[in-house]
Amino acid sequence: MKQHYKGLSFLELPVSNFSGARRFYEHTLEFTLAHLDESNQWCLYTVPGSQTGVALYHFPASNGVQQQRCAARIVLRVDNLDEVLDKLAERGVSTEPVRIHSEEAFRISGFSDMDGNIWRIWSPLTPQTATEI
Repeated sequence: MKQHYKGLSFLELPVSNFSGARRFYEHTLEFTLAHLDESNQWCLYTVPGSQTGVALYHFPASNGVQQQRCAARIVLRVDNLDEVLDKLAERGVSTEPVRIHSEEAFRISGFSDMDGNIWRIWSPLTPQTATEI
């Protein structure tokens, strides 16, 4: 079967507090705002170093009851996992302990955003980090 896909353009994540989520993605994660729709209910971010974007859309309560949704799981590669973890800690984000996957040669941690979406951040093992094994 011939492939018709041209790549993953962006992920679209529902958020319950649009302005709070924008602060988190812009100031804590340092994503770059690429577009904000005129209703202020949807926006698109570019992820530094990536060709894939992240879009947020307001996911309001329906008749006073939050609609059911599943948490997304997003995985980002970073150059220096320790540096990113330090920045997140400085900004009040709790992260998981670093796990080392020696067979696959990478280190990984993660955190959850305010809507329960799970973010995994990983970096390849380097000669310096490989000594942690």
